Amino acid sequence: MADENGDVGIVAGEQLLIQIGDGASPEEFVHSCLINTSRGVTFTSNLTETEVRNCTDPSLPAKIVRKVKSIDFKPEGAGKTDATSVWAFIEWWKSGLPKNCKVVQNLTGALGGWTGTGQLILAEFKTEGEAGDYQNFTASFAPAGVFEWEQND
Repeated sequence: MADENGDVGIVAGEQLLIQIGDGASPEEFVHSCLINTSRGVTFTSNLTETEVRNCTDPSLPAKIVRKVKSIDFKPEGAGKTDATSVWAFIEWWKSGLPKNCKVVQNLTGALGGWTGTGQLILAEFKTEGEAGDYQNFTASFAPAGVFEWEQND
């Protein structure tokens, strides 16, 4: 939705956060310093397709009817490797366990902010670098169950 001047309500990239819970009680959620350059969330709908024939004139092409069979999302993040943060990801990877997490568009109400809360599995992460440059970090996550989505107040 455009503002009063007709401008699109753009959102800064750093307002998208992938926050990982620390397992404490009460639990604190922190955006990893490893995810410091880019982050994203891909929302997908898995579809089923059925061809429906024209009963009046079967010689006509069938129409395709689609419906959503399931929904999913995939958070991803990248950055320059923060040396002190990598070990926590290695420990998470070794455990094979999901962690309580939040995916947050860090805005409120009318500005369009939202939060998804649930458990994520560390699906993949990588550090790499070339001689003479700094290491890069990438990670992708998969939901380990249903996430609760709500608009930020």
